Amino acid sequence: MGSRPHIKTKYEGVYYRESAPKAPGQPPDRTYTVCYRDAAGKLCWHTVGRHSTGTRAAYAAQVRRQLLDEVAAGKNPARLRSVTVGEAVDAYLAWAEGEGKRTGPDRNRWDIHLRAALHALPIQAVTPQILTTLKHKLARTLGDQSLRHAFGFVRRAVNHYLDAQRLALPNPFSVRRGGAFKLPRASNSAVRFLSPDEVAQLLAALKPRSAQLHDMALLSLKTGLRATEIFALQGQGIDAVAGVLHFRAKGGQQQHVHVDEAIIAMLADYERAPGEHVFQARDGGPLLYGISETFDRVVTDLGFNEGVTDSRRKVRFHTLRHTFASWLAQSGQVTLHELMELMRHERIEMTLRYAHLIPGHQRDKLRIIDDLLPPHDD
Repeated sequence: MGSRPHIKTKYEGVYYRESAPKAPGQPPDRTYTVCYRDAAGKLCWHTVGRHSTGTRAAYAAQVRRQLLDEVAAGKNPARLRSVTVGEAVDAYLAWAEGEGKRTGPDRNRWDIHLRAALHALPIQAVTPQILTTLKHKLARTLGDQSLRHAFGFVRRAVNHYLDAQRLALPNPFSVRRGGAFKLPRASNSAVRFLSPDEVAQLLAALKPRSAQLHDMALLSLKTGLRATEIFALQGQGIDAVAGVLHFRAKGGQQQHVHVDEAIIAMLADYERAPGEHVFQARDGGPLLYGISETFDRVVTDLGFNEGVTDSRRKVRFHTLRHTFASWLAQSGQVTLHELMELMRHERIEMTLRYAHLIPGHQRDKLRIIDDLLPPHDD
């Protein structure tokens, strides 16, 4: 266990080793370890954590009791704590897909950006330095929100593993206040929306390239549906009599939107069985890997993103939902609360980004001050 001596604490089987101070005048740090015997009677040591990162002897004693409970239950604590990040991710993906959750985007982020660096790394070997170095490397090509999505997925996977094994261990991917690993705050509030002329160009260019992608784009423009909600739409969710679409929304809850007869007819043309997804992949299954790259190619061909460096101003599929909301706000025929309902926002703060588009929103409010001020000469 190294050349530094173990110093016993008042807790049975709990020790610590002291390290040299990092700077003159600072106290030495402590690394807490515990010892226990496995099912074969072999003495095992387990490092719990450092005093400088919040570990204390009392917590180490709790960890030791958990290790002993695992041995008593016939488990191998050393094996549980040697599980790699990749094993946890694979187990989580298998569970999520078994539950019918959409995993395509998360799997892609993992495979493309994180697998090479993290798959073979034991969870307990992940350090803030490793994660920070990886974050800086990925930041060269990924935006803030993409970084949060990528690391957030692995955090969920590791949490799922720890919960399944009932292990009271810290998740190295957690982002805590005061913690060593930080993720950027994402500002992904889109500010770009399309003009009617741009919409006409987009739809006209999409139709010959992919009729299905054209219909998905039109559906988002006319209802404000998110891409994931469009993917989830099934034949049984089309209520032609009421003119309503039922679907599983963000977060998994069931929601609905009203649509006109033209949209009902467009969806009915797909002739899907009740349990079939309306929009499908080439192999006939559900869409698992996001919007087709054809959309980005069409946008590039049209020059909509030429010279645009701010991600909030780039046209992507989500821009269609933003256009739906922006046009409604500009019409002057809906209030903010009505727009909140149409967008199915959970909080009014999410809808306030469109307040400046409502005609006369600020000018009318400024008249309140003018009416109260006494007459004056310039």
